Amino acid sequence: MNLPRNTIFLKIFKYFFILFLFVSASFAVYSVSTQKQMLLNSLEIEVKNINKLVVFVLSDALILNDSSRIVDFLTEYIKNNEKLENVIISKMDKSYFIIKNDSWTYDNKIPQEFTALEKDTETSILLKSSILNEEVFHYVYPIYFSGVQWGWIHLSMNLDEYNNRLTTFYLGFITFFCILFVVFLFISLFISKSISKPIIALNNMANKISKGDLKLRSNYKEDDEVGELSQTFNNMISAIDETQTQLKLSHEKLEDRVSQRTKDLDNTNKLLEIKTTELEELNKSLDKKVKQEIEKRIQQESILVQQSRLAATGEMIGNIAHQWRQPLSLITTCASGIKLEKEFGISIEQNEIAKLNTIIQSSNYLSKTIDDFRNFFKPNKEKSYFSIEEMTDQSITLVSASFAFHYIKINKNFKKIERVFGFPNEFSQAILNVLANAKDVLVEKEIKNPYVNINIYENEEFGFLEIEDNAGGINPDILIKIFEPYFTTKEKNQGTGIGLYMSKMIMEKNMSGKLTVENTTLGAKFIFAIPKK
Repeated sequence: MNLPRNTIFLKIFKYFFILFLFVSASFAVYSVSTQKQMLLNSLEIEVKNINKLVVFVLSDALILNDSSRIVDFLTEYIKNNEKLENVIISKMDKSYFIIKNDSWTYDNKIPQEFTALEKDTETSILLKSSILNEEVFHYVYPIYFSGVQWGWIHLSMNLDEYNNRLTTFYLGFITFFCILFVVFLFISLFISKSISKPIIALNNMANKISKGDLKLRSNYKEDDEVGELSQTFNNMISAIDETQTQLKLSHEKLEDRVSQRTKDLDNTNKLLEIKTTELEELNKSLDKKVKQEIEKRIQQESILVQQSRLAATGEMIGNIAHQWRQPLSLITTCASGIKLEKEFGISIEQNEIAKLNTIIQSSNYLSKTIDDFRNFFKPNKEKSYFSIEEMTDQSITLVSASFAFHYIKINKNFKKIERVFGFPNEFSQAILNVLANAKDVLVEKEIKNPYVNINIYENEEFGFLEIEDNAGGINPDILIKIFEPYFTTKEKNQGTGIGLYMSKMIMEKNMSGKLTVENTTLGAKFIFAIPKK
């Protein structure tokens, strides 16, 4: 068949062919997905029947924990069933029987891809089994006895029959598609040629008319859209003569119109210049406003920093009070004892020396406490490498007395990690803000047995510090606002709402790290991420 080289023919043929490809592709996707689903449903029905048989036969052995009977039956059953490759009996106490065709093991763990499928309902999936080192159809079923969950049973079926059926289906479908392709190719060529032939004729006539031959007319008389186009084309040719006459008249008036348009354009240019000047003035005014807003922003941040320092100072004074309560009480007791002994004449020099030593030790402890809190407020001028463990321990020391006063326990789980890079004292301030917030929440909610878990770990880029309390978490409605400045859920005289905001600014703006919060099953967990470099 000789194919015309006209553009319209190729376009029509292309559209028909694209339609065929789209329909064929849609049909192929639907057919393949449907066939796969049917085969998977067949496998699932088969494995469910196997599961019912195994659970029924081994119910007594599972209840009595008869390991030998479980292993013997499943080993023999797998050998007699060509499709069943592997069985795992998973108990609630995290002990597992892993049984294959030629071996079995008893272990206290199985690969993660299997434990992730252990749910309250039955589960089936195609996965790559790390035990068999091949892709299998894996089925997991929860085992219950008298309403109490005993464990799970895992069944792995080989996919030989499944793959063979899919291969057969693919071959048949490809053969059908090739035949359909050839048929549709000829149909597309025929339809394209039939539709394009009269259009091509009209196009050739139009080319001749464009060269000045206005006597030509189309002879296509069919009662369709192309016939209407042909008649319209003939009418158009007749109208061209009249149009040419009118065009000559319009040409005479064109110069006047051009002159008028030129004047209009000059007026428009003048108006544009005026608008440009106004825009420049507006930009200058906008620059001033931007600078003013930036200055206001800097002042607000300065106020926030000052308020944060004042809030931290108030918190530190409270911590100092808790740290000094016991030593001062001890000094008062010793001094009062010496005075009473002197007044009653029962003073013993050795006892006086012991009490004076106690007073000296307590005074030294008070002096050391002052140094600890004074070092906390020293600003870091340059970033440096520091230990998260050391700075966290220092922060815990500063609040230990306050936590002990409220019977709040601190559980530490520190892993030895590399040093991180940043401002150590500012990092310590951020920790203290979060610890103070956790203490206030635990006290406010009157939590029984309150405690705070502190974990330290790392990855390749960051060192991590987690602070988690058991106060029940943060309301999800306010979780997204927790780091906003001046946002607080406390009474006005109990909190400023800038502690957590400043902690986030310290971590993200000053130290190029991160501070995030999330709810856990215990309460709120704040996660610090500090870069190592």
